[in-house]
Amino acid sequence: MAAAVVLLRVLPRYNGSSRISALAGWKPLQLLEAPGLSTVLRSDDFGAWDSLIAGSLGHHRSRLLPGSPPFRAHIRRGAVAEFEVLLLHGCGRVELQRQQEGHGVLWLPLQGLTQEWVNGVERVAEPGMALLFRPGDAMRGFTSDTITGLSILIPEACLPWVAPPSPLLDQGPVHRRLIAAGLQLAMAAAWQPPGSEHAAADLEEALRQWGHPPDPGRRRESLTACRHRQTVAEACRWMEDHLFRRFSLEELGLAMGLSVRTLQYGFREQLGRSPMAELKRRRLRRLRQLLQVADHDHQSVAELMQTAGLLACGATAADYGHCWGESPRRTRQRRTMDL
Repeated sequence: MAAAVVLLRVLPRYNGSSRISALAGWKPLQLLEAPGLSTVLRSDDFGAWDSLIAGSLGHHRSRLLPGSPPFRAHIRRGAVAEFEVLLLHGCGRVELQRQQEGHGVLWLPLQGLTQEWVNGVERVAEPGMALLFRPGDAMRGFTSDTITGLSILIPEACLPWVAPPSPLLDQGPVHRRLIAAGLQLAMAAAWQPPGSEHAAADLEEALRQWGHPPDPGRRRESLTACRHRQTVAEACRWMEDHLFRRFSLEELGLAMGLSVRTLQYGFREQLGRSPMAELKRRRLRRLRQLLQVADHDHQSVAELMQTAGLLACGATAADYGHCWGESPRRTRQRRTMDL
């Protein structure tokens, strides 16, 4: 029970004025031992995994991609109210084609990324983002070498009638609330603390707001939201222009003409993370871009880390692996692989 209290403290219930914190101090792999989840598959047999997927999804096509590391999968299941939660953890670069049927799925990557073509449009979800698939959606996706994530099965009755323009959840208070509510529900399923049914009610409300955003007619709220979006967008552009050098949060605030507190609030509200966490994320993206360009093959991984504004050390490689589900060297090795 103490573990449940600690985990739920990391993910406080969201309300109109609260800030959504990052998963600081919490490790996704703790869920592999959570007492509220039961193991439905633990195997290095790709055929066993494929059979389980067939039983859940029905018609689909899946395969291990060329050059994939040895396959292994660990899947656990739990539930809160009408929501079923699946924890997926494994290794192996997999292609999966399917059509969503019968219910929606909120996919929350915790480690590694998911590259999906949803109804023909590419979407890439990293840790801290989410994808929400609706009945009828056609998907073709690829996982990274290693992946840990949560699938929350959503009854069709809980989904809005009108589909929002994109299944990708990333920026803005409505998206951040839905992501936080999904994580909160997963924690409730995993640890079953007293009052865990409130997590289901929170997720239902977050889904309702996602499908029916608040009326922007109240001018003061609309202007405030617009100002926060502009502030974060301008700060991110400044970051992109200065990724290669070290700078402090105070220097960023000075460049924007804003206080540190205002910057922190805007980033938490729009992106669900601090300005410096977003800076690291962008530097890791830049490193990935550099590793994927043949013109930089003469430079070592350590040199490219420094070019991207990162420290050339093991901690940076670990951060890269958490975000992208593979090592920097692996990104470089498989750059020319045909997906």
